[in-house]
Amino acid sequence: MPSILSLLVGVLLGSGGPVTGLAVQPAPDQTEVIISMEGQAEFRDFTMEGPSRLIVDVLGAEHALPGENFLGIDRGGVRSIRTSQYSDQIVRVVIELDAVVGYRVLQGEGGLRVVMENSGGAFPPWATEPAAPQQQLGETVSSGVSPTASAPQEADRITVNFYQASVEDVLFQFAEFSGRSIVPGTGVDAVISAGIRDQPWDQALEEILRAYGYAAVETESGIIRVEDLETLKLRETNEPVYTRAYTVNYSTAAEIEQAVGAFITPERGRIAINPSTNTVIVTDVTRVLESVGDLISELDRETPQVSISAKIMFVNRTDLNEFGVTYDLKDSEGNQLNTLTPGAIDSDGDGVLELPGEQVDVGTDVISLGGSSIAALGNAKSKLPAPSLTLLTSLVVGRHTLINFIEALESMNMTTVEAEPSVTVMDNQTARLGVGEETPIRVVDAQAGAGGQAGGFPTAQVETRETGIILDATPHVTESGKITLQLRAERSAAVLAESDAGFIFQQQYAESRVIVEDGETVVIGGLTVSETTEVRAGIPLLMDVPLIGRLFRVTREEKIQRDLIILVTPTIVRGGQN
Repeated sequence: MPSILSLLVGVLLGSGGPVTGLAVQPAPDQTEVIISMEGQAEFRDFTMEGPSRLIVDVLGAEHALPGENFLGIDRGGVRSIRTSQYSDQIVRVVIELDAVVGYRVLQGEGGLRVVMENSGGAFPPWATEPAAPQQQLGETVSSGVSPTASAPQEADRITVNFYQASVEDVLFQFAEFSGRSIVPGTGVDAVISAGIRDQPWDQALEEILRAYGYAAVETESGIIRVEDLETLKLRETNEPVYTRAYTVNYSTAAEIEQAVGAFITPERGRIAINPSTNTVIVTDVTRVLESVGDLISELDRETPQVSISAKIMFVNRTDLNEFGVTYDLKDSEGNQLNTLTPGAIDSDGDGVLELPGEQVDVGTDVISLGGSSIAALGNAKSKLPAPSLTLLTSLVVGRHTLINFIEALESMNMTTVEAEPSVTVMDNQTARLGVGEETPIRVVDAQAGAGGQAGGFPTAQVETRETGIILDATPHVTESGKITLQLRAERSAAVLAESDAGFIFQQQYAESRVIVEDGETVVIGGLTVSETTEVRAGIPLLMDVPLIGRLFRVTREEKIQRDLIILVTPTIVRGGQN
């Protein structure tokens, strides 16, 4: 039975003209669907999701097409077109789309022209028989979504109250308001009380049905059927399953598989992926396939990219102070320890040292067995390896000579290493920047040789571990254009262990999560290590005497400071940027 609105339209428009043809034609970055008819065309239009559809009702018209369903069009974003005589004076044209896009409806003599966005490029035209006329239509634009809009048109808003009304009366009210055909299924007999204030009618109907345990399902002909959830599940139990492949463009099939898995019907549905083509393959009932398609369309979107530029500065400063006094006491007629300097001995007993004939080379000690004699060395083994100042003094007392070496060293060594790596990464993906090396580690398995039995030969394997300066950065672009940045900076190095354990890995790291403006720089500091080493060696007892103890010992003081500063600058890659 036609609605009151449909009858009113029919009276106002009269008999109208027949709809005679359909065509799908390419245009620059657009797809045009032409609805041909005789006379002036009046229309109304709206979109629906699940699956994506654009519905155009031609008012005051009759169905005169060669058929009702035109399947397998598959071009320009149009999958198929279904038509019907929706009421006595309304021809409904349902355009099934790959996704709802911006569109406009142009009205003129000879029919309607639906102009939609198309980013897929050119395609061959399609038309029914007879072909649609090619005359230029006027530029009267409908109240639908503008060509630049990407969101579907919102349904008309409704304000209504129900108090203990039967579900049939509620569905009738929504059918009259929307101009749609809504049919209650068997067992749908609830008594409904609800109040709706200025809400889209489709969302209001969905919430009312959900509150009372019902669900709405749209058939291929455009009729909305309301079913009890249990009945709907039972119906799906006997419904045949179909297989559909979804190509993933921006995400990975493995990521989509995890999200889609919750929609699959238990024991009936199946999901698989083909990594080589990045495709998700789903086998399930039609309702689930449509829901999966909508979900993949929402998840598989082009995300912004972020360029991450890092500046890594590593400063190593070493301060070294060394001071030492070495003593060598020789007896020209007795004992001599010739470790530091050569000696001399009066071999002929004439009381005169004749050089070089009576010289004793370094490394050859002289030991006197004929009388009392003394020789001594102090700090001989602790001489500075590369002193910057050396003073030599000697003191002769009788037949004894005291030789002193006073040595000193002060040095400062500074090393600066800078690296400026950069990388571009997708939103919510981790970029890894590293400056360092792979350290090989030998792992010995003592029980692998003979299956754990005694007498087996141990086996060794070599593993590697990344060391150096490592930066992990995970950016996320917020709706306000800022960047949330998850950072982890690490500095590590492998040093030999004192035992035979192998290596010890020294590690310093910092983790942080910050929000920055596009192009703002984040500074990571605090990765500073200071190491002080002091070594003292000298003549026992004398080296600890206050004030003069320094003259009887060798002192080595070393201070090492390692600073690491990392500057990270994330920048959103806009369209057209490199």
